[in-house]
Amino acid sequence: MDTLEAIERLGQQAGEERIPVFDVTNRVLQRIRSEETETFGFVVFELFAGASAVAASVVCYFSVSVWKFTTSPLMQFFAPLQEVRLW
Repeated sequence: MDTLEAIERLGQQAGEERIPVFDVTNRVLQRIRSEETETFGFVVFELFAGASAVAASVVCYFSVSVWKFTTSPLMQFFAPLQEVRLW
């Protein structure tokens, strides 16, 4: 039972300890204010994303038009022969 008595004494000593007082409000508020001023990073990202979207849509438009006018490779192979009279 010595172990239980030692644990009870440690529990009583822990209950008598004073809790240290921490004041972190100033640091938290300072960090929140500093994050509010750093909004310029998103503006640059939004501009880059918009330019990328415009470039992607232009490339997509031209690729669809090219795909529409492209025929099969076999037809491209026989295209010069369509003008030749076989008989």
